[in-house]
Amino acid sequence: MYAGSRKGTPLAFVLAVASGKGGTGKTLVATNISALAAAHLERVVLVDCDVEAPNDHLFFSSVEATNVRVEVPVAKVDPSLCRACGRCRDACSFGAIRVLRGSAVVFEELCHGCGTCMDVCPRHAVHEVPRPVGEVVVGPVAGHDRLVLVTGRLYVGEVKSTSVIRSARSAARAITADLVVIDAPPGVGCSTVAAIRGVDALLLVAEPTPFGLHDLELSLELGLKLQLPMGVVVNREVGASDEIDSLCKEKGVPIVARIPFDRRIAETYARGELLTDTLPAVSEILAGLPEAMRALASREVVEQ
Repeated sequence: MYAGSRKGTPLAFVLAVASGKGGTGKTLVATNISALAAAHLERVVLVDCDVEAPNDHLFFSSVEATNVRVEVPVAKVDPSLCRACGRCRDACSFGAIRVLRGSAVVFEELCHGCGTCMDVCPRHAVHEVPRPVGEVVVGPVAGHDRLVLVTGRLYVGEVKSTSVIRSARSAARAITADLVVIDAPPGVGCSTVAAIRGVDALLLVAEPTPFGLHDLELSLELGLKLQLPMGVVVNREVGASDEIDSLCKEKGVPIVARIPFDRRIAETYARGELLTDTLPAVSEILAGLPEAMRALASREVVEQ
């Protein structure tokens, strides 16, 4: 967990906003609670960890942004030294090496940079080289003095999303803040785990549909396995959401907010605008979420 203090300086409260599926309103919630918290004098870092399709920047304009390339180590074979013995191929747990035409060949997309192939090569024909897989963009947000946007972006054709996510989170930790909001990738795969592992609280956004219910259950199971304090936001609610209510009660996870179905919300989002500017009633619902999640996380720590 990041909550606590280091050398007498309070650490930021790290809140991940996630969803079991895309399109539930996860980014809507993450961007708006970040802007609202910054408007209420908190120093906020919004981290877009949905690195395959980052879009938080559509709602903000960064000022003097800096770009840092994300690189991962991958194996490379010197064919002049390789004798095609196959030891590196046999030792690779990820199937990243094949022996073709008298030399070992590395499929870089599969390589995890573990170094095993270098250790087993009797002729030292394997070494590591850096491979760029993405970038992290960091910059203060225009018009929001206390808000910094960190955007992780995976390069087209690359697959190492977790490396970019870890770099984005690392960049956020280097910034002095009261609140860090992580906009996590949808789903429950490796990318989502990399984005939410070790956060202080997990806010799940769900919609009251059969698909939404199914995927919310998967997200709740993931949060429970990672032992994260959790709360649920029901988005686009029309009438009662009995099935979601029952599921959350069964899992012991509170529903901390309900956002009603309103066409104006979708229209505002589609224009790349924040609800804070157009729908004050919905903004009021979202404004209390960081404090509600802080209280929830503190209560769980006390109970433990």
